[in-house]
Amino acid sequence: MPVACGLMAACALAQTQPAAPVSGNPEEAVAKVNGKTITRQQFDEAMANDLRMLAQRGMQLTPEQRLGYERQLLGKLVDQELLVQAASKTPVADADKKVDAQIAQIKGNFPDPKMFDEQIKNAGRTMEQVRADVLRMLTVQEFVEKEFASKIKISDDQIKAFYDQNPQYFQKPPQVRASHILVMVPQGATDDVKATKRAAIDKARERVTTGKEDFAKVAAEVSEDPGSKQKGGDLDFFSQGQMVPEFDKAAFALKTGEVSDVVTTQYGYHIIKQTGAQPAEKRSLDQMKDTIARFLKKRDVDKLIGQFIETQKAAAKIEVFLK
Repeated sequence: MPVACGLMAACALAQTQPAAPVSGNPEEAVAKVNGKTITRQQFDEAMANDLRMLAQRGMQLTPEQRLGYERQLLGKLVDQELLVQAASKTPVADADKKVDAQIAQIKGNFPDPKMFDEQIKNAGRTMEQVRADVLRMLTVQEFVEKEFASKIKISDDQIKAFYDQNPQYFQKPPQVRASHILVMVPQGATDDVKATKRAAIDKARERVTTGKEDFAKVAAEVSEDPGSKQKGGDLDFFSQGQMVPEFDKAAFALKTGEVSDVVTTQYGYHIIKQTGAQPAEKRSLDQMKDTIARFLKKRDVDKLIGQFIETQKAAAKIEVFLK
């Protein structure tokens, strides 16, 4: 299973999410890699983060699927730990400055920098722990760049061949950009709970329409979608079919700048603001050249990392305790 730098970044950023409930003793070992423990808390937090991302795509796991997913996730964490251990002796020049810059970039994803500090606190972590996570991420990035990425060169001929052989990837469908405010309604909620939740979303809609308050500000205050509220509810551009049907239909029916009525989905009540639209188009080779080059390089780097991890596994002592 390839483990690229993006996985390390995701793991570091995931720690700024509210703490996930731990299913047992947080310090219990779910696996050991060369004596280094992967704890129940690490596993549960990674699982909760993955489930959030799946939910944002409208995907839910059955009990059978979840069991298989847990095994797959633990394999990723083991691979990640092997990569961290291999990279641990790689020096990072100007490490403190780079950690500061990375944390500043993370803070920039929040409408208010104070929200970052609140998220750290809510996750039960300290800034020192976050800095250590970021340093590990940067160390792995340096290691991957030195050992793998620097050795791969992508030619113009490779880029053109990929473009010519994969025209389906460059047909861009119509897209809209939207922000939303979500008030979540638990499955099986009583009528009283639904009424309370509905009143909350109605009030939010009144604030951004009649009250003319900034949508992003209200989203940051009210929305219960952890993935977008930090960005003022922004979901970036998406194509038809990427969101759950009710949300999809409402978002594509809006004009740019328009706010929807309350939309009900399996997650609860939403109000949606369309913030941009892009028509269908075929992107040219010149437009896609850099993107293709990055994709081909990442593919080759991931392949090399995967091969490297397999060699590490052969010499490693890996114990799995997940039940």
